Amino acid sequence: MIRETREIAMLYQLKKGEMKPVETIDPEDAGSVVSVLSLEEAPGVLSKYISAGTLTRIFENTSMRYESYEDFDLLCVPFFHFSHQLKNSPYVTIFLQKNNLCFVCEKTGNVERLIEDFIKTNQNDITIGKLICAFFEFILKDDLSELDGIELRISGLEDRVLTDKQENFTKEIIGQRKHLMGIMNYYEQLLDILEYVGMNQKHALGSRSVHYVTILHGKTDRLYDKVKGLREYVSEIREAYQAEVDIRMNNIMKILTIVTMIFMPLTLIVGWYGMNLRMPEYNSLIAYPLVILFSVFVAVFCIVFFKKQKWF
Repeated sequence: MIRETREIAMLYQLKKGEMKPVETIDPEDAGSVVSVLSLEEAPGVLSKYISAGTLTRIFENTSMRYESYEDFDLLCVPFFHFSHQLKNSPYVTIFLQKNNLCFVCEKTGNVERLIEDFIKTNQNDITIGKLICAFFEFILKDDLSELDGIELRISGLEDRVLTDKQENFTKEIIGQRKHLMGIMNYYEQLLDILEYVGMNQKHALGSRSVHYVTILHGKTDRLYDKVKGLREYVSEIREAYQAEVDIRMNNIMKILTIVTMIFMPLTLIVGWYGMNLRMPEYNSLIAYPLVILFSVFVAVFCIVFFKKQKWF
């Protein structure tokens, strides 16, 4: 793809396992080329090798994906951090050929640091395939510790659900489920990309690199399973919280029912004597004390009866 461009800030030549930055590439010189382009540079540089219409479609679509063209494979992968939404993550578009690898991103700093570290740790044993694998290793390197942190927060949420009887956790639980769903979607798409890269349709990767892509696919699959387990954990917490809410509601309804049943006979007595009918006890001096004592007796009897029935 890129063989003779002189306008690229980050251009590397790869020959005999050694990779070094260069200013120009001799199109007749054997070896592989690695380049890093900003989004502003990319259309002008790549339009010499890819049609303008194809480039427009590629850069307008920022979804995470793998596409296979006649002359190259295209990978669009985000630098995804779990604290951000997938759609807000910066994307890297990768053009892959057998002897060419081109990274295109809005800010090239992350990719440049990755390549510099890769050169330092892989001297005399560098290939296009190993660099691609290093890229995927780079975007996955902190994921396990991030997921462990999420697991600790979910565990803390579970403790609060079981101990704090007043706080409403519905919004927090739903937020955790949505967050984990976004991470699951990310891993699902990354698994698809790694599967297609491992197919090595353009023969850009050596056998060792294909094997390592398979290992990365397995690692990503385990991370996906962990996220899936965490989402099920949150679902269990939601069910426990809902059960706790139902128990609280049942207790409230039980108390209201008991209060109603205690005061119902008293209400009947009050209503009876409030009908202004002629009753002989109106003229008795002990009528009111007797009614009061009878009301107290009814209330105490109801309370004792409910206690024996273990209604409260």
